[in-house]
Amino acid sequence: MFQLDTTSFGPYTLYTISHPASGHRFSVVPEKGGTLLDLWFHGASVLDGYATPEELDEAKWGKSAILFPFPNRLRDGSYTWQGNEYQFPINNAATGNAIHGFARQFPFQITDITTTEHEGGCTLVFDYDGHLPYYPFACRLDVRFVLSSDGVFSTTVRMENKHQAAIPAGFGWHPYFRLSPDAVDSSAFSLTACQKVGIDERMIPTGDRSTYDTFVTEKGITDTVLDNCFYFENDITAVLRHGDRTLRMDVPAAQFPYFQVFTPPHRTSVAFEPMTCNINAFNNGDGLLHLEAGEVWEGTFVCRG
Repeated sequence: MFQLDTTSFGPYTLYTISHPASGHRFSVVPEKGGTLLDLWFHGASVLDGYATPEELDEAKWGKSAILFPFPNRLRDGSYTWQGNEYQFPINNAATGNAIHGFARQFPFQITDITTTEHEGGCTLVFDYDGHLPYYPFACRLDVRFVLSSDGVFSTTVRMENKHQAAIPAGFGWHPYFRLSPDAVDSSAFSLTACQKVGIDERMIPTGDRSTYDTFVTEKGITDTVLDNCFYFENDITAVLRHGDRTLRMDVPAAQFPYFQVFTPPHRTSVAFEPMTCNINAFNNGDGLLHLEAGEVWEGTFVCRG
């Protein structure tokens, strides 16, 4: 039977949903961007999350951040929609771009908590009123996390346009995974064949794409450095393996055709980032969702451990 526990996490409330018989569990902090803090399969953590409230407040590396209304980078933070120009704050100084939208800065409400014999889950809701001048479009984002007793962790995303006209939208999720306290260099990795998105020195797409099949056959990460976006025509499977431990993410390309893989400089984890759209999608339109008034979009991806 799944169970729910709530504890204080500094000024926040930590919600933990667990299945003691299997050792599966996950924990979230709704008030801080709906951040997933940890995910356990068979009694072992697979997530590189924030260990303290201070780390969560600092939000370094954007660990497990919910990325909305766009993932990745927006060139110069600016875009045009229906003849009007908008300017996001520049929050990625290294490239002079805006990055990852703004939902991670706001509290989410936790609803629909489920604890049954076979699954435990919760829904995190960001009901946005359109008050920011650089995204003046009311909308609602629901993110539902569900963990099953057989070790499947699913993420279901629902976006609803509550504005009176069409809006641009995109979504991404930014978890970092590790299966060992050692460097991720000692882990093996595989990724479905895809196209690598060409980028310039500011990490903005150039329009070029090239076949990428380096990790179609599982091999060691070793000293490979990745901070790249990939485009998929077929469903995505990314696998991280260390010894007898495995983390697998399965993502439907129909809903999330773009996927970022990032090996951070600290080399202790690797980020798998499902995205509905390309880098700079508010400008290049690649994968950008045009949600009409009242329209709802939904997609689901899963992790297995």
